Amino acid sequence: MIPGNEPIPDTAGASRMTDTVDDDWPAKVTATVVHYVGTVRDATTGKALVASRTAVYALAMVLIGLVLAVLLLVILIRLLVTVTGYLPFVEAGETWLAYYLLGGIFVIAGAILWSKKEG
Repeated sequence: MIPGNEPIPDTAGASRMTDTVDDDWPAKVTATVVHYVGTVRDATTGKALVASRTAVYALAMVLIGLVLAVLLLVILIRLLVTVTGYLPFVEAGETWLAYYLLGGIFVIAGAILWSKKEG
């Protein structure tokens, strides 16, 4: 008889053979189930989680970019108003020249971008 495979008496008087390799079958089955459940989860919800996180981060970056663009535009206008206030033909605090200059900058930038478009 192989060592470790001795018959163990049953409560009813019958004997059964036990194998030390099969004693850990619940752990093996659990590990297998966990492995396959993890594989299925990664294949299905993993991609959805990555996509949703990407969408949320992109939306947050767009919103932050819009806020920064507005703040920079306000700062630029205030700077132009201050600088144009030193000119002899503009009174301090008048904004008309700052708006004309900023409009001209945007028209020139738009014309450059328009000329680079395809078609």
